[in-house]
Amino acid sequence: MKRTPGPTPASVPLFSRWDALLAGLVFVVALWVNLGAVATTEFHRDEARWVHRARFLGELRHPAGDYWQESELMMGQPPLGSYVMGLGLVLQDRDLDTNGFYNFHYGQDWNRRHGNLPDEADLAAARRTNGVIGALLAASVYLIARGLSNPVAGIAAAALLIPHPLSIYLSSLAGSDALVTLLVAWAALAAMLLAQRPTWPRALLLGILLGLGGAAKLSPLAQTIPLAAAGLVLVIHGWRGSGPGARHDGILGWRLLVQPALAAATFVVVFPYLWPDPIRRTLALFRFRAIEMHNQGVIWSELNVHGPIDALGRIGNWLGEVDSVTGQGVDAVARLFGATWKPMGFDLVLAVIGALMLLALAIQRGLGSRWALAALVLGGQVALVVFGMRADFSRYLLPVLSATAVCGGLVAGAVWDVAWARIARRRGARRPTPEATALAGEPVRS
Repeated sequence: MKRTPGPTPASVPLFSRWDALLAGLVFVVALWVNLGAVATTEFHRDEARWVHRARFLGELRHPAGDYWQESELMMGQPPLGSYVMGLGLVLQDRDLDTNGFYNFHYGQDWNRRHGNLPDEADLAAARRTNGVIGALLAASVYLIARGLSNPVAGIAAAALLIPHPLSIYLSSLAGSDALVTLLVAWAALAAMLLAQRPTWPRALLLGILLGLGGAAKLSPLAQTIPLAAAGLVLVIHGWRGSGPGARHDGILGWRLLVQPALAAATFVVVFPYLWPDPIRRTLALFRFRAIEMHNQGVIWSELNVHGPIDALGRIGNWLGEVDSVTGQGVDAVARLFGATWKPMGFDLVLAVIGALMLLALAIQRGLGSRWALAALVLGGQVALVVFGMRADFSRYLLPVLSATAVCGGLVAGAVWDVAWARIARRRGARRPTPEATALAGEPVRS
């Protein structure tokens, strides 16, 4: 738990007004990119179900009603994405009386005849809703990288995310993948703020965000386990140690220990289906989801993922070979000179280097630092994707892409720090000191 000398966690603000301005600029750029893809993104049948589920928002007026009884509709997905979808439609002057429930056992023509395809206006509104969520994610990625390094790191992280084809696709498609990734990013920011100043309101915010993440996709609920384990270690360190660092860690540890309870309570509160029997029905949700993930690998046998090592290879293919922001950038520059060169895989090289830098900073600054907690949240979600992946669907990889963008941004931030330090040293070396003897005819500088 050794810390390097430096300011206490709460002595220096994590963000400035300039960061708010830059994050706002990132949001505007990302929103422009995402909304520009709404009309051209190819329709996916999952979108029909998400637009149908927008009615969940209206059914919240009757939380004890028959609508919330056990069914495939209720167990297929947690409800938060449906609430947000409904809110997006209402805010765009659409109602919640959308299409019927899309039947995956039949084709698109059959579902069209039975009224199960969404109206074009409803689909566009749902996609625009996700466009806003994707833009919020880009701004959050800027803030995470900025909080871990400097504004250059934040800008670079956003630049690695916004133009990425996977980010554009999932931010212009009606679904919940962008939402859960946004909530994980917000949880990482909340964890960083909690490490800076471990107060109960900040601990409550972190627990609520993780619970809402679980209400979008179940996996963020598992994030609370390593956080609570880290909290136990910090409590022990605070009890055994002395000084401000040990006291900070002890206080932080208690606030991390309660994260499982806070997240679980939030998850239950926002999902009326769970209210009659929270434990049994939550376990049923996890079982249903595990069976569904297994069946995906069986139905699409060519996409079946055979364990974590295979999953890492599939992720490397999607984010390193199929799409690459740096490769696209180099190719665009090369074309200006009449050449064709599109190197792939450099995004992941930057991400690996940045991840190692983040790990080193976490070890150097201690488990109670913002670097360590950000690594736990972002790395924990990546690990959940790797170990839970059963079918090679790229839509599951947005949390991984966001984490790699942050890590890539850290590399850019470190390069900037080194370059700026060298420039400052050279300027200092050229500047005569007051004690230096002036050259002939040159006034003495004071």
